[in-house]
Amino acid sequence: MNTRKKHTGNDDEAEAQSSFRKRKLRTVVKPGKVLPAGARRGTVLTALGPHWLVAPEITDHGLDAVSLMVCSVSGTVDAQGGTTLVAVGDVVWFVSSGSAMEVGGQEYAEGTIEKVETRRTLLSRKAAGRVQREQVLAANIDRLGIVIAAANPDYHRGLIDRYLIAADKGDLEPFIIVNKMDLVSGELETLIAEDLEVYTKALRRKVFFVSTVSGFGIDLLTEFLNGATTLLAGQSGVGKSSLINHITQNHLRVGSISQATGKGRHTTTSALLVPLPRGGFVIDSPGTREFSIWELDLQEIMYYFEEFDDYSPNCKFSTCTHTHEPGCAVKDAVDKGAINAGRYFSYLALRAEIEG
Repeated sequence: MNTRKKHTGNDDEAEAQSSFRKRKLRTVVKPGKVLPAGARRGTVLTALGPHWLVAPEITDHGLDAVSLMVCSVSGTVDAQGGTTLVAVGDVVWFVSSGSAMEVGGQEYAEGTIEKVETRRTLLSRKAAGRVQREQVLAANIDRLGIVIAAANPDYHRGLIDRYLIAADKGDLEPFIIVNKMDLVSGELETLIAEDLEVYTKALRRKVFFVSTVSGFGIDLLTEFLNGATTLLAGQSGVGKSSLINHITQNHLRVGSISQATGKGRHTTTSALLVPLPRGGFVIDSPGTREFSIWELDLQEIMYYFEEFDDYSPNCKFSTCTHTHEPGCAVKDAVDKGAINAGRYFSYLALRAEIEG
């Protein structure tokens, strides 16, 4: 006989993290575990407190609400140890438990996740707290869209640079989206474009200028997103969810996923994977105030600032850190304007953070 539970759909990321910590005590990671009979393959769409919304058959044409499963993690799971056990975008194997759960007024079949496949790519950061632990924000993605706002809130180049490094470490293609262009004009619009030229010219990254209010630039961005899986990340209030509503033609908030998550139009409390109308997927993610890169070594930071490469061989000392040494060709290039000063200050800030 099927059992039936109820879930409010209003759990936030803090509760999900608390549930994760509790679950670690009773979940054993066992690589090579034999899958139970009847196990099926699916993709994790979002977190629902201690559970995960899984799509057994995810296609470019959308999601079948009837087939969605609400899954918990099995007591013994085949997964990678030492990192986030399950993340949005993970490809998992699960079995039905024969029970059902009511979420957002709709009933979903329940199951247990038995295996998490090896992640092809990922975006991760250092988890909050004193314990050194990796937090995987999303897995199996192709691109990272770094979303900033032209105004309200002001953007910070240092955060952009951190995301670029994390994308490089996770094998992702990064690009930048400047939203809320309707709030600026004239000289300020020109200043923003000039400030971001370092990313288009020196680093050869794509930058899209858009407005969800006027629709400016949305079609060009949508065309670029088609056919790939993209995670949108950035500060709170930059309009990531509004962007996704436009790009997905609003079916993000009126479809079965919205019903299950109970998320509103303007607040995202956990990452959420949504199919695009013309193929591909986009992942909405919670806003962040800071971003600490996972496992960034002091000696390797300089190699993520690729514009240093043309100058560092000319430094007086082969062990030059480009901070205080005499005869540093990188510092000289910064002074002459050949290397962007803002990027150099990001480099110094990262070094200072790691050095403590």
